[in-house]
Amino acid sequence: MDWHLPYFFLVGLNVALVAGMLMLTRAYLTLRRDYATLGARLVQQQNDLIGLSAAAVQVDRRMLDQERRLRECDERLASLSSQDTGYQSYRAAIERLKDGVAPQELVSQLGLSLSEANLLAHLYAQRQGQ
Repeated sequence: MDWHLPYFFLVGLNVALVAGMLMLTRAYLTLRRDYATLGARLVQQQNDLIGLSAAAVQVDRRMLDQERRLRECDERLASLSSQDTGYQSYRAAIERLKDGVAPQELVSQLGLSLSEANLLAHLYAQRQGQ
């Protein structure tokens, strides 16, 4: 029976080694699967980041375009407010009509045409009648 003891010891050692190899193989396969999953997630996140970057560039371009359009509108507004669009002369004509000035006097005082002065007088008279 002495010779059986080393034999059982070697068989037990072999069984332990095979079990260890199976556990290591299983752990290796699990790690390989997890590595593949993480690689796929990394690729997806990289694609998402590329998409977000492209979208950010588009938003930046739109903002620059809107800022340019806003500056153009501000410049046009400043240009229009500095011009005499006739609005002030019409407003002055209406104020004078309130004071009882005749349309012929508006022509000489404000440089309006007679038809403009008559139209303003007619509109102001209608407005006063309401």
